[in-house]
Parts: sequence; structure tokens; C-alpha cells
Amino acid sequence: MLSRNAYGLYWIGRYMERASFVSRLIIDQLRAIQDRPIEDIHAGWKRLYTTLGTQPVSVELDQNMDEEHFMLADVFTLTDDLVFESYNPDAVLSCLATARENARQIRNNITYEMWTCLNVAYLEMRDVRLQDIWNTQPEDFLTKAALAVRTFNGVADSTMYRDHGWLFLRVGIFQERTINITSLLRSHINLFPTSEAHREWNWSSLLGICEVRSAFRNQYSIKFNPHQVIEFLFADEKLAISAYSALTKIQHILSELTANHPDQKNRPGLQIRNALALFEDQWPNRNKQDDLQTLDIINRVNHACQLLNHDLEQNYFFYEIEDTPPA
Repeated sequence: MLSRNAYGLYWIGRYMERASFVSRLIIDQLRAIQDRPIEDIHAGWKRLYTTLGTQPVSVELDQNMDEEHFMLADVFTLTDDLVFESYNPDAVLSCLATARENARQIRNNITYEMWTCLNVAYLEMRDVRLQDIWNTQPEDFLTKAALAVRTFNGVADSTMYRDHGWLFLRVGIFQERTINITSLLRSHINLFPTSEAHREWNWSSLLGICEVRSAFRNQYSIKFNPHQVIEFLFADEKLAISAYSALTKIQHILSELTANHPDQKNRPGLQIRNALALFEDQWPNRNKQDDLQTLDIINRVNHACQLLNHDLEQNYFFYEIEDTPPA
């Protein structure tokens, strides 16, 4: 298929996955505001922004603020920044808008049902502002956004032909998922070291963001042991949202992309094989009590997925045509 169409599908997958992830981050934070002490709320915002690798524009997270100021002014500002601000590429509405624009440009490579699902979801949300929903249920808007992503993925799964376009859409989803979960784990462990005393909320919240609290309880217990939570979210092969599960899916997709082109160099596949090797060799043998070892492996997996984007561009999107005459 045309490289620009493959590129558009890849980024549709990434932006839709990011919209869902950021929505869940904010939903968890808004719930914490209802009944958590101020220090938990403050730590939640720091975790959220460090996960996204950014800083709020108009609020300083590390300044000393009294509870009333924080609750009445800055929560509104931070939520607005992460949901509606057009200058923020990670804002929920920005992600949906960019995914929709990519879909508009490659309409002939997606199904009518996919376009309708994404277009309707965006048009229903684009004119909403935080002040319109703040006094009622801002969580409902974010839940609707996350549901729109699930619906889009389900529609794509049931209507899209399993050609290369499908593979590029999926590799974007799983790459973004791996980056998100490793970034979240890194931020959380830095804020809440496993060696320190912790409140149960800290680790329950982490599972809640990933929407796997019930799955964790079924697998382990009702107590949220930090080491078990980390193992579950990072390396559990049966958990769809885990980094290991997402990486294995990426590896399978890359193998399919090169199956009919044995002479093609699979540079993106090398990055993923190196990352998966960490799960086989270093992860089981690390000292679980040493957060630095745990973070090192998590960071290396995250970095491999960041490099994957460059290798995909060089292999599939912006490659040089070999028989192009020199300028």
C-alpha cells in the first residue's frame, strides 16, 4: 500500500489509544479529588504529567498551595489543559481531532463504518467546553471519549480487511500502549518506591487507571502488593494491557509485514526482539527489592518502543527509493 496511507493508519491507531489512556488518567484523578487527602491529589497530578512527559502551562505543580486554592482553581485548569486545550497534542480532544484528520485524508483505506464512528464521536465532542460540564459530571464526558475509542477499535476489528493497512493500524495501537504503560509504571515507582510505606490507594489507583483491578484480584488477592502489581502490568502474558503482551503482538505484526518480503531488512523487529529478550533474561533475575533495577528494565523497554517509531518510518513510511536518480 502507499506509504502515506500506512503512515496515516499507524497514527490513527496511536492517537486513538492515547485518547483512551489520557481519559482514564483524568477519570482516576477526578475520582481521587472526591475523597482523597490533598497530598494524594497532588501526587496524582505529578504522576499524570510525568507519565505524559510534559508540564502544565499555567500551574506550578511543586509550589505550596492551600487546599482550597488547589481544589477550586487548579483542578479545573489542569483538567482543561488535558482534555480541551488545542495547543496540547496529548489533550483528549486533540488526539481525537488528529485521528479524525488522518482518517479523512485516507478515507479509501478505512471502512465507511470506521469513518462514521470516528467522525460522529468527534463532532459530538468538539464544541463542548469544560465549563459546560464541570458542575454536572465531567467524568461522563471522559468516559464517553474512552468508550468512543473502544467502539472504533471494535468496528475496525469487525469491518476492516486483514491487509497491510490493518497491520499498521494495530502496530500503532500496541506501540502506544507499551509506551503508555511503561511511562506510567516509571512515574508511579519514582513517586511511590516499593521499599517505603504506602497507602493501599497508591497501587489500587494504578490498577484502576488500567481498568484491571478486578482481573488483579482474581489472579492474586484483594491486597495490592506493589511487586505483584508491577509484575502484573509489566510482564503478565495473559493481560492484554501489559507491556509484554503488547510487545508480543507487535512482534507478530512485524513478522507478518515482512513475511512476503524475505529480502527486506526488519529493523523494527530487531528493536522488539531486544526488548522481549529483557523479559526472558533480566526481568525474572532482577532483585525485586531494588527499584533501580526494575526501573532500568522498564526504561529500556520504553526506549525500544520510542526507537521503533524511527525504524518504522525508515522501513515503511519515509524510505528512500533505491532507483531514484541522484539530484
